[in-house]
Amino acid sequence: MFAEFFTQMHWSVIMLLCISLVLLIVEAVLPGFGVCGISGIVAGIAAVVCEAVFTKSVFYVFFLILIVLVIFTLMFVIFSYALRRGPLKKTPLVESKSALPENYGKNEEFEKLIGKNGEVISACKPVGKAVIEGKQYTVSAKNGTINEGEKIRVCEIKNNTIKVELIKGGKDDE
Repeated sequence: MFAEFFTQMHWSVIMLLCISLVLLIVEAVLPGFGVCGISGIVAGIAAVVCEAVFTKSVFYVFFLILIVLVIFTLMFVIFSYALRRGPLKKTPLVESKSALPENYGKNEEFEKLIGKNGEVISACKPVGKAVIEGKQYTVSAKNGTINEGEKIRVCEIKNNTIKVELIKGGKDDE
């Protein structure tokens, strides 16, 4: 019966099924749900419609629908496997790391300031301005308020913000 089904099938139906299969394989290899995937689905549906037009047999149409659904399901399973364990796992489509570089948004100049001393030129309540190594920076007081003229030390850089703390005794220890 299976062989009889394919031998009595019109050439356009066979061609559309082959085109559908090729397009779905291309879609499984190329990332994204794009033109090839949609075209493959449309070609599969067109094959079913052509079978209905040419054979006018409900049994053959339902049998072809079953075959098309099996092909679509099989392609989905193959694509899912390829994403999780296969060759597509190493592509940017399923990359587990962030696309941004690790040091994105970090200011290396700020990192060099950790441990350096300076002087507040406008009160930090908690944000103000300070001069550190002869350059003016916007800084944030780690604890409380730091008044103008007081000596500070850079203690950390957090979210690209210079965090400072008051030097005890108000003297510059440089």
